[in-house]
Amino acid sequence: MSGLVGDPGRARQLARALRAGDRSARDLIEVSLPRIDAVDDDVHAWISVAREAALAEADACDREAGQGRWRGPLHGVPFAVKDVIDLAGFPTRAGSRSRADAPPATIDATVVARLRAQGAIPLGKVHTTEFAYFDGVPPTRNPHDPARTPGGSSGGPAAAVASGTVPFALGTQTAGSVSRPAAYCGIGGFKPSTLSVVGAGVTPFSPSYDTVGAFAATAADAAFVVAAMAPETLRLDRPSDVPPLEAVFLEDPLITEKAGDPVHHSLTALRDDFAATGLATRTLAAPVALGDLLSLHRTVILYEVARVHAGLLDVENAVGVRLIADIRQGLQITDDTYREAQAALIAARWTFWAALPWPSLVVMPAAPGAAPVGEATGDPSFISPMTALGGPIASVPAGPCSETGMPLGAMLCAPPGYDAELAGALFAAAEGPLAR
Repeated sequence: MSGLVGDPGRARQLARALRAGDRSARDLIEVSLPRIDAVDDDVHAWISVAREAALAEADACDREAGQGRWRGPLHGVPFAVKDVIDLAGFPTRAGSRSRADAPPATIDATVVARLRAQGAIPLGKVHTTEFAYFDGVPPTRNPHDPARTPGGSSGGPAAAVASGTVPFALGTQTAGSVSRPAAYCGIGGFKPSTLSVVGAGVTPFSPSYDTVGAFAATAADAAFVVAAMAPETLRLDRPSDVPPLEAVFLEDPLITEKAGDPVHHSLTALRDDFAATGLATRTLAAPVALGDLLSLHRTVILYEVARVHAGLLDVENAVGVRLIADIRQGLQITDDTYREAQAALIAARWTFWAALPWPSLVVMPAAPGAAPVGEATGDPSFISPMTALGGPIASVPAGPCSETGMPLGAMLCAPPGYDAELAGALFAAAEGPLAR
């Protein structure tokens, strides 16, 4: 394991330690800052660090704690913010040269404001691919092997957590941008039901899918973070009792054809782990072909990004080649084609989830293999169909790759609106695969 990999601490445990008086908010910041100094010249997760502001906020949190005043469950816990999400005092450049002169944001994005209100302390901004797409790759490297990608588009948030510089970080997912970096970096992630957590101050890409999620040491910790920033209507702060679960391992030609042997082996081991902890498992053919979902999802994304970011064609020399090409391709998609794709996706969601009623968890590999060498951010084709299906996705480590030793990851997926139930299952698991 690379010396760049670090334990950021468990967000829930740190929050409890702060409440018990065993740790202080300043202590947590003073752990993060030297760790950033020690590793980030190699990892390149961070863009800007709010050192003095974070220490001042930590001192304020400690004073309030001494008076018995607690803002919320994350009081005093530091976090990082992906640079498509506004953080007051910092420009939101979205990884693009076209925004080189962007002024500092004057107000936090809704998700950041909610976390601040719960007592969390923003430590600064971390890298993203350009406008959270595939192209415009930032300098961020995978802490497990700097020759490899941390994934995208939320490579900065994932690498910041995996390198032990911060207990949790905010990312966004439109296709696979939380689940894939979590898998490649060997940490936990939680993407809530599509569109359930967005709000003002998040740079759009494809508005039908853009959703804020979280990275942390474990999926349960990531869900804990999302619970603090999510709308109360999601009930994530009050997860209901969870009935006995069944893990459904999907079979589909897309998985069979694309997944390498190490991924298939990791899923077999994961299934054995589930069985060992008493969790029922079964195999089921995907009720809707994942390849069809992938194609429909891409049609919607291309149509929408072309209309959201058409103005980038006027400054194309400052924008990545692939993004410009895809904007042009998206402008060729007709309104009728877009409407048909949206209608087909709605029908597919009904068909898929009707065949997999709760309390079933769908288990999928997060990617066809481990993080690739080089700058390409990896293959999102396993994640995009699940994002298109709209439900919450928890990302859990699935063991090391038998060929490279790099992390592999799996997704635990539930139907749209079952965020509290999925989070409850994660919170209830003291050990075993769900506790990862």
